[in-house]
Amino acid sequence: MLVLVKWCLKSSYLYGRLTGVINFEFDFKKGQSVATNRTTICSAFSHLLLFTLLIGHAMTTQSMSMMWKYANSLHEYVFVVIAVFRLTCVFLALVSRWSQRRTFMQIFNSFWSLYQNNPRIIQFCQRGIVSKYFCVTVAEAFQVIVTLTLMRNRLTFALALRIWAVLSLTAVINVIIMQYFITIASIRGRYILLNKDLLMVVAETRSLYPNRSGVFVTRCCSLADRLEEIATEQADLQKLTEHLSKAYQGQVVCLAISYYLNMVGSFYLLFSTIKYKGLTDNSSMLVTICTCAYFVFYYIDCCLNALNILYLLDEHDKMVKLLDQRTLFRPGLDDRLEKVFEDFILNLSTNPLKLRFLGLFEIDRISLFALGNSLLTHSLLLIQYDVENF
Repeated sequence: MLVLVKWCLKSSYLYGRLTGVINFEFDFKKGQSVATNRTTICSAFSHLLLFTLLIGHAMTTQSMSMMWKYANSLHEYVFVVIAVFRLTCVFLALVSRWSQRRTFMQIFNSFWSLYQNNPRIIQFCQRGIVSKYFCVTVAEAFQVIVTLTLMRNRLTFALALRIWAVLSLTAVINVIIMQYFITIASIRGRYILLNKDLLMVVAETRSLYPNRSGVFVTRCCSLADRLEEIATEQADLQKLTEHLSKAYQGQVVCLAISYYLNMVGSFYLLFSTIKYKGLTDNSSMLVTICTCAYFVFYYIDCCLNALNILYLLDEHDKMVKLLDQRTLFRPGLDDRLEKVFEDFILNLSTNPLKLRFLGLFEIDRISLFALGNSLLTHSLLLIQYDVENF
């Protein structure tokens, strides 16, 4: 499994370089990021070519005519709105990448140091990373199969370039989300290790019998030192998390809007394929199966993204609950040990771990439940409007 995880991480890095999302080089031997002229030129050319082809594709109405053969005006409006917002969101996300390139280089360096100092974090997030990589890869593969199958009789070099641009747009989104997923999973892995250490400290402290002997004082000092190290590492880890969220906040907001519109559009598209048989009558069984499989893996991918963040918040809450066991300690502990516990608890209560993005929303279970309600509501409104008017 460890070899598979490393392969996923390396291929994600290379995919990021290929799409231009990672617009710098990383020296894995030295653990340093370097912004070279070659990387800058290649990334800039890749993005310029991508948006040039997408704009050309949008202006070419001939290639879109077959799409609207069996569609009504609502289909056209929904498709245009999703396409425009998707293109705008990806453009703003890439602008954020260029404007904060130094920041992302520092983040890469920080996470490489985190892994080098704590290589065991991989074993606690390897399943999530492999599952995420598998879902993204399979979903992209099905998307490519469907596109090429539908266009096989009209495929030209110019159309192939435009198809590549559209698929590259999806690839850019997946690379950015994959990077954020890996960083959050790594932080969660480090939190798990800290909680294991904290559990041992709390268990040993609960077993102490205050008697003011030399052995008792020595054990209290040792526990206080260990707890101080945990508190310091947790504070550094939370600062890194906040720094990461601040750097990614523009991209997360843009891509969250894109994901939201895609999911609403997908629900409506699934309804349309049932109501309007002409949309699928001329399609092969392969296209239908691959489309359904794509939707399944797409929604699984969305769930993995949400669960990854919720699991991190759960580990932080677990740390708080472990410290709440301080009330079960026997009275008469060493003053320094008591003080370290109090400071740690006070720091966690005054600086709770919250993932906020541009002040627009905060990711937690309540907000995700509200988002699910909103998705269902807007999807039903689209379907209701279609039923009443077409």
